[in-house]
Amino acid sequence: MTYNIRRLDASDLPLFRPLRLDALRLHPEAFGSSFEEESQDPPQELVRRFLQLPAVTFGGFASEALVGAAGLLMQTRLKTRHKGHVFGVYVDAAHRRGGLGRALVDAVIEHARDAGLRTLDLTVTVGNDGARRAYEGQGFTRFATEHRALCVDGVFYDTDHMVLNLD
Repeated sequence: MTYNIRRLDASDLPLFRPLRLDALRLHPEAFGSSFEEESQDPPQELVRRFLQLPAVTFGGFASEALVGAAGLLMQTRLKTRHKGHVFGVYVDAAHRRGGLGRALVDAVIEHARDAGLRTLDLTVTVGNDGARRAYEGQGFTRFATEHRALCVDGVFYDTDHMVLNLD
């Protein structure tokens, strides 16, 4: 299947919000945000956090349906503005293993390079081996493990921190 990748804006909120909430509901161990909290946020909060600078979010479309997303948070402080954080990577189950996740992260990497960033980081939940391998395939390397990084319904999850140098 062919996917169209493009940067999302506020007009995409009606498509983005259900995808984001599905990701949080179906995979609570993979995200720092919770479905319970984010489903109560007003729509403008999602626009502020995901669709306005210093964050950008790319969407993957199958026809007119938004079926995947990946975000980039760019640092703005003088000493850290060379860094960015990849976040919110999610592909609907029906569209996995078709290269969409890779294409979304590639779009984030390209945007980061165009913005002059030198380093990208991300976290991946320990045990999510498919995602970890995909990130490694794009050049990310693990540099640390944060124990008990997330707590979902009383269960703790560790996260691996990964980095990609862009220069």
